[in-house]
Amino acid sequence: MSAPTRGQTKPPSPTQGGTQPNWFLLLETEPRRAAENMARDEYLFRLCHEGRRGFLRIYAWARPSFSTGVSQKAQKALNLEFIKANGCDYVRRITGGKTVLHDHEITYAVASSEDLFFKEHDLHQSYMLISRVLVQALRSLGVDAVLSQGSPAELSRSHNPCFSFPTPYEVEVNGKKIIGSAQKRDKQALLQHGSIPLSMNYDLYGAGANFSPELLARNMTTWSDISECDPQELANALVESFRSFVGSDFQLLDFSPEDQRQIAVLTEKYAADDWNLVL
Repeated sequence: MSAPTRGQTKPPSPTQGGTQPNWFLLLETEPRRAAENMARDEYLFRLCHEGRRGFLRIYAWARPSFSTGVSQKAQKALNLEFIKANGCDYVRRITGGKTVLHDHEITYAVASSEDLFFKEHDLHQSYMLISRVLVQALRSLGVDAVLSQGSPAELSRSHNPCFSFPTPYEVEVNGKKIIGSAQKRDKQALLQHGSIPLSMNYDLYGAGANFSPELLARNMTTWSDISECDPQELANALVESFRSFVGSDFQLLDFSPEDQRQIAVLTEKYAADDWNLVL
């Protein structure tokens, strides 16, 4: 992979004349709380509405955190009393999907307003495109990853957690789900983010998501189960696979003080039950 170059703190407006769109990379080594992680993802999504550009963010979580899809009722999808008693965070995403326990994992986020995700592509097609990039990243490390064919429709209407069943175009290894992803999309931009568990505390996930830990262990797998490559190798493979897909080198992105101020406002939103328990 070509070494990324240090970018401006805020992406410039796209250059006219058909030049390559700007792609920016955030490789975050500092784990963050759930509210700030979701605030940063939403902020990148908002930046994509200011011009044609794309972002890849790789990040981690400061403590075990349960995230729910935007349309889920947290009071049904989560055991809030258990989560609070065990010092975990919970947060509602702006993307769809089901409950995820974010703990020992690598998380990716892609935000983009580029034509490659919109021209002749709907939400399901762009989801498939990104999943293919994820599959290629895993295969480059010797893992036989494939796209899932999906599950019965009634599971998608249930409150079962994300990793208890695959939806179409999600990533599986040996018949088990290895990456859980969710997307938000409008006419201008999309945000897709997803979880790649390095290991999993099935008892914690099951108790917090009101689900059987045995069924979770039966239906999902983790990176440590399928590969001897370390997490940094996995992160590097993700970056290289996305770089190859978009056909552009990444510029490293640092947030400016104004960016940080706006992210802080969004963090307050994601830390509040007015947002997390609204349904």
